[in-house]
Amino acid sequence: MQSSPEFNFSNIIDSNVKKTKTPLRIAIIAHCLYPIAQPYAGGLEMITQLICDELVAQGHEVLLYAHADSRTDATLIPFMTRVQFDALVYEDEHDAVGMSREELYQYLVYQQAMRDIISRDEQGRVDVVHNHSLHHIPMMLGQAFGARFFTTFHTPIFPQLRLALLTLRQGTQTQFTAISGHQQQLFDEFVPSHVVYNGIDVQSFKANMRPIEEEIYFWYGRICVEKGTHLAMEYCKAAGKRLIIAGPKSNEAYFDQYVAPLLDEDKSNGTPALFNYVGHLSKDQINEHLSQATAMLFTSTWDEPYGLTLAESLACGTPVIGFDVGASAEIVTPATGIIVPKVDRGAFIQAFDDIKHISRAACRLRAEQFCSVAAMVDGYLQLYEQALASNDSTKTHELSF
Repeated sequence: MQSSPEFNFSNIIDSNVKKTKTPLRIAIIAHCLYPIAQPYAGGLEMITQLICDELVAQGHEVLLYAHADSRTDATLIPFMTRVQFDALVYEDEHDAVGMSREELYQYLVYQQAMRDIISRDEQGRVDVVHNHSLHHIPMMLGQAFGARFFTTFHTPIFPQLRLALLTLRQGTQTQFTAISGHQQQLFDEFVPSHVVYNGIDVQSFKANMRPIEEEIYFWYGRICVEKGTHLAMEYCKAAGKRLIIAGPKSNEAYFDQYVAPLLDEDKSNGTPALFNYVGHLSKDQINEHLSQATAMLFTSTWDEPYGLTLAESLACGTPVIGFDVGASAEIVTPATGIIVPKVDRGAFIQAFDDIKHISRAACRLRAEQFCSVAAMVDGYLQLYEQALASNDSTKTHELSF
């Protein structure tokens, strides 16, 4: 097993470095299932688009290998479509190789993309490759690039990632980044990684710095078991606090069993309603609700690698009351919110009183300094430059013999 340093904040890339002066040629590999375009299928798609567009804005040449329906300022290299895949393989080809058809599709998609990147590199047209695919094929074929190949860990260790990590922990020159210190620790069993925190387009969020006159709280995200929607409702019910709930019903059974009964009870108890479920909202609608909320409630019960809702809330100048899970305490400081032990009912309810002392200006400042796209991209650029400098040094050393 490859050893790696114990996590400390010295392992985190300094985002305050100067922007690189020399334009780089960067190939970025996205996840193949969904377009890199709005409305985003999830946070990974949004982060991939933000990275590409910011790199282009800074003058770099970026190739984005992604779904054909993606929208980007980079040069889009479309992945193999499913129509092309169906024309390429027999109907029962996946059975012959012991895979599901979906597994075979993804396998060939990334094989084709990597073959194209390697060909471009052989022609001297690629400086750095950055893999966000969550798939083992780019991680394995990326060995051809050595330290110029980066993989970012966005998720828990899914089977495809583990497959590659079991091999790579025996030795690799490729590099890895994690989107939080918590995420870094998770992958330390296999490979060491640098921390480059995710970023959001902070300037696209309008912040409200004024004190909130009407106390009201906001919860948003996918409505499912691991996000703990019903816990936010139960705490607000116990404290008599109004709560607006937004998000898609990604788990209908959970919604019907845990959320709907609380909504129905709230409507029928003869008192002014505390809860208002407003459905799946656009970014601008979320911004409006956040900017008028006393605080955003974060009740995720799983260890989220980052937590984009936390950054978005701070960008709106809105404090957070949340569980101490995943990277939440790395993003939300004591000056910008209150983090309590997971499912600690008493501590969460007490926070309703304490949160009113948090400065909304401090929340916005935290977002600008720590959660911005520019900070994220500068962190990656620092790593790219270090890898290229090391590569040049190695070549010079080889020529000296």
